[in-house]
Amino acid sequence: MDLQVYGMRNVMEQAPTHIAVDAMSGGKAVVQHGNVAHLVGADALMNSASVVHTAEARAISAEAAQPVADVATNYDTQFMRFSAKRPDMRILCTVTRGLYHIVARRSAGIGSVADLRGKRVGTFPRTSSHYYLTGELKAHGLAERDVEVVGLAPIFEISKAMIERRVDAICIWEPASQAARDGLGADAIELKTPGVLTPLFNLNTTTAKLADAGKRKQMVELIRHLIRASALLKTQPHIGCDWLAKSSGFDRGQIERAFRYHDYTTAILPNQLDIIAGQEPWIAAEQGRAPRTREQLATLLDYSVYHEAVAGM
Repeated sequence: MDLQVYGMRNVMEQAPTHIAVDAMSGGKAVVQHGNVAHLVGADALMNSASVVHTAEARAISAEAAQPVADVATNYDTQFMRFSAKRPDMRILCTVTRGLYHIVARRSAGIGSVADLRGKRVGTFPRTSSHYYLTGELKAHGLAERDVEVVGLAPIFEISKAMIERRVDAICIWEPASQAARDGLGADAIELKTPGVLTPLFNLNTTTAKLADAGKRKQMVELIRHLIRASALLKTQPHIGCDWLAKSSGFDRGQIERAFRYHDYTTAILPNQLDIIAGQEPWIAAEQGRAPRTREQLATLLDYSVYHEAVAGM
């Protein structure tokens, strides 16, 4: 296996990818730490981490500018940001749905999303969690300007700010939300509105890699292993927890408690285009450009490798 698979090793959404790469390579390869920027060697300043001024964030941004990946996992929020300048990027399939929600403090007078008006809400700027927060606010007649968005990183700094009462609520991926719930105990309340679209954690590549017959063949095989890994996690979640504890260094107990906030299902989701089309105006405004049309966005989806993988199973 010479397929170079990149993705953030310290996110729980990565569990199927760890298992799939290990199985496909016979234990000889691992998921390399990175994201979709590694597909194209994009400007590091486009990376979400670059807007948060911590040493870790700066390191992530610098490393993300190297074009060394054949495929890479990431939430579609980051894919959308990079693909604006690189329309040759492609989404192959969804690996995981992070079941996002907001964690708030009851003692701050919060019992619903509507109660966030005027409150301090911590999140990682320009990420899937930030976008999800805007969707929750919109569903309750609020906009970002109606709350004080507090940008923080790395993710456990967001949990810490919540526990220390420097913010009133947070929206961040796991296990940082779990860490906040653990720290707050009965004071924690989860807020989730049915119908708010959740960003998708996808497998991505470029048209150049798809045109390489050898790479494409390996992508087909990787997706088959991802499908098998997703099925395995439904019945044996402890295997995923083992991988995540090893790859991330996070507390095993927190990983286990947060595992249920993920839908590990490698698939083509029928609303993928709707989801990226919904994000496009938000990202376009941030980048100071006109939003792409739905027709333009549709060209970013290439499901042919997934369908080939399924047909051969």
